[in-house]
Formats: sequence, structure tokens, C-alpha cells
Amino acid sequence: MTTRTPLTHLLLTGALLGGLLLTGCAPTEEPEVGSSVTPQPSASAAMPPSSPGGKPKPSLSPQVPPPAKDGQVISVTGRVERVELEGGCTVLRADSGTTYQLMGGDPKIVKPGATVQIQGRVRTDIMTICQMGPVLEVVTAQPS
Repeated sequence: MTTRTPLTHLLLTGALLGGLLLTGCAPTEEPEVGSSVTPQPSASAAMPPSSPGGKPKPSLSPQVPPPAKDGQVISVTGRVERVELEGGCTVLRADSGTTYQLMGGDPKIVKPGATVQIQGRVRTDIMTICQMGPVLEVVTAQPS
């Protein structure tokens, strides 16, 4: 027996497994010889699911508010968290599902674990190391 035999067996086994995997991906129906078949997109990929009557079903995912414009003051309620990333960042996990990176605010109120209501200014002109969402410059904060 030569040293190439195990390598040959390994290569043949790999080729057979690769062939089986590719066979599993083949279409289940083959077109007739000489006919041309144009793939059609599936109906589920082309349109959202609909209810009887043709109207789209309502989404069960939470509704996310549209992004605020730079400098716009918004009111947000949520839970303050400290994320230990790149030296640490204070973020607000808003009830709406959006995460804001907080800038400023009274540390006695805006502290990890607190549920707060914040009036803040969205700052898109600032980049941060944490990149945990839009920067929200705290104008006022109060416990919620």
C-alpha cells in the first residue's frame, strides 16, 4: 500500500460528497428536451402575504418611528444602559425600539438602570467611537 492511497480515498470521498450536495440543490422537475424555461419569481418573494380580500397583512414587528432630523428636539422614554465598548458608552434603549447614544445630562438622573424621559436634540454632525445609534444630546431629563 502506498502513501497516496489515503489521499486518493479522501479526494474521492470529497468529490462524492460534493456531488451529493449539488444533486440536492438541483430542481425537482426537469424541462422537456427542446423546451425553453424561464425561471419565474415565487409569489411569496414578489408580494407580501395577503389576507382574504387582497390587502396585505399587518406586520407584527414593532413600528419604528422615522429618524429625526439633525438638530430636531424629540421626546424619548426608555431605559439607560452603560455599554462597556471602547471605554464605555451611555445609551438609551427607547420604548420605541431605537437605541440612542446619550451625550450629556445630569448623571444623577441619566444613570444606568434608570427609566427616564429625555428631551434631546438629535446630532447627526457627531461621530462617536461606540456607534450605538444616533447621538442624542440631552436637553432635559426626568425619571419616568
